[in-house]
Amino acid sequence: MPPSLPSLLPHKPALQDIDTTPEQLQAALDLAKVTSPDQTPIYICAFQNCFRLYPTRDRLMLHRKRDHDSQDDSLIITWNE
Repeated sequence: MPPSLPSLLPHKPALQDIDTTPEQLQAALDLAKVTSPDQTPIYICAFQNCFRLYPTRDRLMLHRKRDHDSQDDSLIITWNE
């Protein structure tokens, strides 16, 4: 079973947005789109608290080989499998 996402990600304090106008918020809502795993694949490297995002398992594994000097395929967080 893959690791779960919520308890692993590092947290940072939230900053209050004092610049965005109501019109900008509405424009952003008009652009919003609900997606599904089929439409938006995501693979997260949870190896050594990395948490980088990749569009495919292959890209994530290339990252692991290059940046972590590992071909370990555990500690991958995804909603696509």
